[in-house]
Amino acid sequence: MNPLLIRDFSVLEIERDLILNNLRLCRPRILIVTEPDLTYGAADFGLLRVLEALTTDSSVSIKPVLTLAYRGNYPNPNPINVGTDSYTVLNNFNFATAATAVTVSNYDQIWMFGRSSSSAMDLPNNQIEVVARFMNAGGGVFATGDHANIGQPLCGSLPRIRRMREWSSIPMGGETNIDQAVQRIDTVVDPGANGLYDFSDQGDNIPQRIFPHYTVTAHATTRWQARVHPLLMLPGAPVVRDGNTGNLNFNRDIDVLPDHPHESVCYAVTNAATLGATYTVGALSFAEFPAQSANPAQRVPATLVASGVSGGRSVQNGVWKPPVQPRMFGLISAWDGRLANAYAGQSQRPGRIVCDSTWHHYVNVNLNGMRPGGVPDANLQKIYSYYRNIQSWLQPANRVFCRAWWDLIAVRLHPRVSEELSVLEDLKPWSARVGLGREALAILREEGGAEAADEFLDAVLQCDRESTAIADLLANERIGETHLDPDSLRAGAIGAMLVRIAEELPNEAPEALLKRIEAGPERDIALLTEAARSALREGLSETAQRAKATLGLLELLRPKADSADA
Repeated sequence: MNPLLIRDFSVLEIERDLILNNLRLCRPRILIVTEPDLTYGAADFGLLRVLEALTTDSSVSIKPVLTLAYRGNYPNPNPINVGTDSYTVLNNFNFATAATAVTVSNYDQIWMFGRSSSSAMDLPNNQIEVVARFMNAGGGVFATGDHANIGQPLCGSLPRIRRMREWSSIPMGGETNIDQAVQRIDTVVDPGANGLYDFSDQGDNIPQRIFPHYTVTAHATTRWQARVHPLLMLPGAPVVRDGNTGNLNFNRDIDVLPDHPHESVCYAVTNAATLGATYTVGALSFAEFPAQSANPAQRVPATLVASGVSGGRSVQNGVWKPPVQPRMFGLISAWDGRLANAYAGQSQRPGRIVCDSTWHHYVNVNLNGMRPGGVPDANLQKIYSYYRNIQSWLQPANRVFCRAWWDLIAVRLHPRVSEELSVLEDLKPWSARVGLGREALAILREEGGAEAADEFLDAVLQCDRESTAIADLLANERIGETHLDPDSLRAGAIGAMLVRIAEELPNEAPEALLKRIEAGPERDIALLTEAARSALREGLSETAQRAKATLGLLELLRPKADSADA
């Protein structure tokens, strides 16, 4: 439960149970699918630590509703206990015949941990179709496997995912062909107490260093601006870092993951032929990488979020494997469907995708060494933040609004802005709303994490077809070349939404707030979207006026034409 909500709603003495029961409607609904012998319990190859990071860790801000599934007969114990919660794992899971249909009406995200390498476990076309329809309708998907073709039967034929990661050719290192064996991906950092690199070193307390891919753009006033992907932002991380020395804060970026002696590789997808291809399975046929909504002549590519270094020495795992050829490789790839046009017949843009080079970044054996006394150390807390960022980033845009609505109400009651919102007349100027929005974003980043703030407005705008053009403008990769300030525009829009919330829910009327909570967010979507859209238009108009005034002043510097009698 988000401490921001609990504390600020308590100002009006609203019952905690009422908040929790209604907030449950906004919680991410995640279907997790694994295969034999990748379980959900405390075994080495279990996902218990991931489940704890998402549901019981002290830094959890919003607890997902989890459905755990298994493509086989799940071993005892079943159900699985995580803290005080109990989960019954669904046996012999089939996407096409599941009792709860795998659609965006029932789930927001699917997380797939592919363990099998057997062709007997290949996902048949009717199940691939179900997952593809889910993705194209806005559902988010996470997919991973391990070295070689581990995970290929479950994930390797799915649209876009099949191109974003290697599902077949990265060796484990025990191959007879030594030229092939040295191509394994080994990220083990420390040889352990015995001074030897062996398989158990992946479970020590020293993770691998990872290297975020920054998006760096030219900027008219600060020379450059850099952004890291939201997947790698710790709570409190700045969204933008720039050439002004006071804003070079890179120490809030996630820079570690567990190490492992044979990972796979993730890819950016930028090849024109691949991006332009048609995906066909069963009765489905569609553009695999759809056109960008802001630039229909271009397709939405997949990008690398982070790279790692493969540089391990000879390692013992049954046999002594040869040292690897040092190289950098893709650790995490992502595809942002919110930048694409919606598929025909869909009301939402396609869902986002995250791929990871190995599920050894998630299983207990690779995490337990960073839990001295059963408490996550600083590195493991960063890794747990990464898991929660995946959950937040994959959430469909129309479902993000539900949580955004709660956060707006909570911020409206926060002591840092409640007094400012008591005199709404003072907040009419654009600059005042920008200042209010900046403070609101700071509160969200500090208390709800970067994921609670950075894409807040974009998700709101994508709930409304009329507003998507403005969302596309804010996301345009060339905006740094202009005098448009997307961060000020976003802040002004959020400030305007807060003003609208304050108009609807004055501090002195707790009964009205109570009724609004009981009614849910649906009635406010149009109000808040219109407030954001109008504010952005005002901000763009003010920017245009300033640009016109600038050009007028520059005109005065032009040499005057010679007089007629000169």
